[in-house]
Amino acid sequence: MRRALGTLVAMLLAVPAARAAVMAAPGYAVHTIATPDTVEGGVVRQGDAILVGQGPSFTAGAQSIVRLDPGGPATIATGFNSLGGFDLAPDGTLYVVDNCFTGDGCGPTATGDTVYAIPDALTRTTAVTAAGHEVVPAGTIPFASDVFVAPDGAALVSDAAGNGAGRVVKVVPGTATDLIGGLDLVGGITLAADGTLRIVDAVLNPDFSTTGKVLESKLDGTPLGTLVSGLAGGFAAATDGAGNVLVSSIGPFGSSKLIAVAPDGGVSDRATGFGFSGDLFFDAVRDEALVLDFGVTDIVAVCRDRDGDGVCDADDNCPLVANPGQADADGDGIGDACDPCTGTAVARAKLMLGKLAPPAGDDTLAFKGEMTIPTSPAVDPVATGARVIVGEVVDLTIPGGAFDPATKTGWKAKQGSFKYHGGTLKVSLAASTKTPGLVKFMVAGKTGSYVVDPAHLPRQATLILDAAAGQCGDAGFAGPAPAPVCVYKAKRRKVQCR
Repeated sequence: MRRALGTLVAMLLAVPAARAAVMAAPGYAVHTIATPDTVEGGVVRQGDAILVGQGPSFTAGAQSIVRLDPGGPATIATGFNSLGGFDLAPDGTLYVVDNCFTGDGCGPTATGDTVYAIPDALTRTTAVTAAGHEVVPAGTIPFASDVFVAPDGAALVSDAAGNGAGRVVKVVPGTATDLIGGLDLVGGITLAADGTLRIVDAVLNPDFSTTGKVLESKLDGTPLGTLVSGLAGGFAAATDGAGNVLVSSIGPFGSSKLIAVAPDGGVSDRATGFGFSGDLFFDAVRDEALVLDFGVTDIVAVCRDRDGDGVCDADDNCPLVANPGQADADGDGIGDACDPCTGTAVARAKLMLGKLAPPAGDDTLAFKGEMTIPTSPAVDPVATGARVIVGEVVDLTIPGGAFDPATKTGWKAKQGSFKYHGGTLKVSLAASTKTPGLVKFMVAGKTGSYVVDPAHLPRQATLILDAAAGQCGDAGFAGPAPAPVCVYKAKRRKVQCR
């Protein structure tokens, strides 16, 4: 099998690196991230830092790992021969595999065919060498392809030996034990939304094409069946925010694609036009897949783009209305195409949506901040009422009208300040006596029914008193840091923005 894999690699290396334009499926967009050298092995991202393999293929000690920071690239590890997949542990340790050792066709090597742990990968300023950072001795995993850090901290490594000798190995410092056997050219390993594993396995055909499938397994290696089979290849895997398993290297060299396999086994294209799509990583914060292609000096990013304007939702100031120019006349971070308020930005904004777990009807809303609005005409919610909009989640109209003692509903006014009482809904507006036009506000409700998609959290909240007079304010929660952002807290089923 080593000879067959070597022949396949030689064929790939003999083909000039070329790539047509990568095209995303409807609802997605593509952009690239430049790298200092040819990409190799794996890629991961956390925050603004991207960790990616670099260097010539199958060359002893010539590959390295680079961290791409906003300030520029930094090499954090050197001395690799043939890098495979990456995974980042919660403590910032980067796990990587190398699948070439002395005698494997890459020349005399210092180490290889194992998994490595690179400490402090997100912060280190000096590079370490591959040799000396093996988790298990060199040669332990001859066909190391991908690595996944399990919830218990163990490194699960795919060993693509082929011909039924492929396996998934569980690695802890100093020890490697077989977790799953009987596999072939096993590749990507990812954790599904239900907490079980999804594993890409493929067989090599006589014409050097591959036929792949995605297997399901418990974390202890107990098989759960096959999610999908009969794929035209298969290499790396990642789980996206909707629970789909993304699989790379589908199709022939020179024309491969990235697909999405739904939880029910349905298959759809996510992006096409790769030369030979390799390792991939899904960034849940940006709702974006990072994909490595063969022989190029960039990372392909496939991002969500619901309005189809070519701007990633994560960067789009109006993600549901096409506005490729990103016009924002009032500078509040909300695109003119979907800005219900061309007034002012809300300062010191805080937003919380709580009790989002079923049953519906008890969800809470809290929105407060301050805004400076025109003083003419005078603020008068008794006449105009108010409106609160929170992204795609909340659109609440608060009627005008003076407080009615019989129904205990309506607005009370006192010296330029107002309070609305409406059962479980309360609004307060306090006009400053020192700063003309400055209004502090608070909105609180207890009986909402809010549908929140954790993958698409609210990006803005708006309070409107009189839109025609510009008496309104927007709070943007779209980042980038240190700007305010929204966070979904799964344990408490709430969204908190500040």
